[in-house]
Amino acid sequence: MNDGANERDIRAYEAAYASTYDFESVQVRFRREAVLGSLLARKPRRVVEIGCGMEPLLPHYLASGNTIDSWVVVEPAPMFAQAAREAGKDCAGMVVIEDFYGDEVANRILEAHGLADMVVCSGLLHEVADPMGLLHAIRKVMADDALVHVNVPNAASLHRRLARAMGLIRDLETLSDRNVELQQHRVYSLATLQRDLQAAGLRPVEDGGILMKPFTHAQMSTVVDALGSDILAGLAVLGAGAARALVRNFRQRDCRGPVNA
Repeated sequence: MNDGANERDIRAYEAAYASTYDFESVQVRFRREAVLGSLLARKPRRVVEIGCGMEPLLPHYLASGNTIDSWVVVEPAPMFAQAAREAGKDCAGMVVIEDFYGDEVANRILEAHGLADMVVCSGLLHEVADPMGLLHAIRKVMADDALVHVNVPNAASLHRRLARAMGLIRDLETLSDRNVELQQHRVYSLATLQRDLQAAGLRPVEDGGILMKPFTHAQMSTVVDALGSDILAGLAVLGAGAARALVRNFRQRDCRGPVNA
């Protein structure tokens, strides 16, 4: 495996993530719908998915009637990588690389599969120690007209604003106990996410949100069943404008130089 700055105690991360999968499974579903929306709008043939968690995207993408030439999943957690292999065992063109994504893995992908039409980096950028290194490695595999879909938790989430109003935190970007347990390094605002992506040489083409989260993860776990599907759907609509998670679709900058966001 790579010995890069983005490595973590991946076994501890696996255990912590799996132990709180109750409400997380709801968030995964809404994040997946957002990513699939980007994929279905573009219909890429060559995709790189960085960090698949417990539910890789490809079976859902193929179920919509689309086809691929290659779909490379890069996932360092053994449990999640195995879940991807199981989910994709009948999906021709899917390859799972059990490793941390970085320049070395990017070069392996280029050699074996060529440039990607689309890269998916869902729920990951805030977790790595070196986000700029990750973004530059992502650019290496992007074709000139490729798209990268990025989503991250939002510092301006309602539950964080509520915590600040209650005097529990002083700053919206303060790491929570859950952030620390999951070895997450930062909480992005729209401004800081846009700053990092543009500093990496990418330009925005679309943004949006996913599922307004009014309470903490633990609190949502206790009330999610009582809320029901209708209220969750309503929170998703509200989240499209003022979201718990920020969604950014970015392209490579063109050769003429910077493009205003």
